[in-house]
Amino acid sequence: MKRALIFVVLAMVLGALTLSAIQADSGYVLIALGNTSVEMSFWLALLLLLGTWGLIWLVLKLLRGSVKAGRKVSESLFSGTSARAQRRTASGLVDFIEGNWKHAQRKLLRAAPKSETPLINYLAAARCSYEQGDNHTALELLHKAEQSSPNSELAVALTQARMQLMSRRYEQCLATLERVKRKAPQHPVVLDLLRQVYIALQDWDALKALMPSLRAYGNQGEAALDKLASQLHRALLEQAGQRARGLSPDRAKELLNRQWREVPGALRKEPDVAELYARQLLASGLPIEAQHLVQKTLDKHWSPALVRLYGLIPAGDVGQQLITAESWLKKRPADPLLLLTLGRLSLRNQLWGKARDYFQSSLKLNSHPETCAELARLLAHLGEHKKSTEYYQQGLLLTTERLPDLPLPKDAQP
Repeated sequence: MKRALIFVVLAMVLGALTLSAIQADSGYVLIALGNTSVEMSFWLALLLLLGTWGLIWLVLKLLRGSVKAGRKVSESLFSGTSARAQRRTASGLVDFIEGNWKHAQRKLLRAAPKSETPLINYLAAARCSYEQGDNHTALELLHKAEQSSPNSELAVALTQARMQLMSRRYEQCLATLERVKRKAPQHPVVLDLLRQVYIALQDWDALKALMPSLRAYGNQGEAALDKLASQLHRALLEQAGQRARGLSPDRAKELLNRQWREVPGALRKEPDVAELYARQLLASGLPIEAQHLVQKTLDKHWSPALVRLYGLIPAGDVGQQLITAESWLKKRPADPLLLLTLGRLSLRNQLWGKARDYFQSSLKLNSHPETCAELARLLAHLGEHKKSTEYYQQGLLLTTERLPDLPLPKDAQP
């Protein structure tokens, strides 16, 4: 209220001063152009000048308003309003989830210019192009996505890495993820994608180096990480076994033992992991070490696979090996696989009758083709060819499906 009153008073004073100046000296302005001249008072000329300037300002403002209005109408016609763009984006995302790639891409791109989140529109549209096999357009849309929003590099790179991973372009995917990892080393999605790439490339050393980050920042549970660790150390044991091939026994033993020590204690107690390591020892010419490992593991954790392997190890002291296996029989007298192993160990000790008894006892509990073959081979060397043939036939039938009933010729008469 006070400001308005002050303004009115100032306007009145200014008007009074101006009127006094006009009455005191009106002045004049002469404009001459060729043979034409115009003469007017200074104050009238000033009034005309101000009026002309105001008219030009008004016309320019109207023109700018018309241009803006036309632009809004054009955007409304071609892109729709912001609300319409949001509805179209939502519909496009539903099509995207349902896998309707063509419709989803069209809706998302039409809504992108007016969308409040154009980054999402372009990223989803890029995935649609990829799913339709148009990798060139997908790459262009990823560039648009990066330009549409600040700080979009991570989202764009992750989308690109996923598409490269699905296309099995593992080397390119790895390069993309390594570039992103320098800026976001703890991002769980980056770490998980790296995990998938390393497994696909069988880069077990790189996966081993990644494991601490996966446990600290990854999005997988402990059970999944333990399973991954088991897969990793199995692969590393196999890799060490391949490297040990052709080395001297001492160097092979050092290499394999070093890798075995890196296996977590809980995993080393698992019989299948111990079996894998024992097989690497056997393949590298270290049967004594394999025997001790299998025997030590079986004393604590019974495993049919290890029992079978124990009978295949060409150990030095075969007599002691048989005594150890027979001690297990006291606790497991009805174990057909253990009886098969005892039969094989009896063969190593050249105890033919004992081997035969063990094989036959095993077959009474479980007719297994491997046991049939062992007994048939033994009987053939003992001169019992008819029985040997019968066991070979029995084992063969066990490895195939039941034969259909078909006409056959009569048995030949002797």
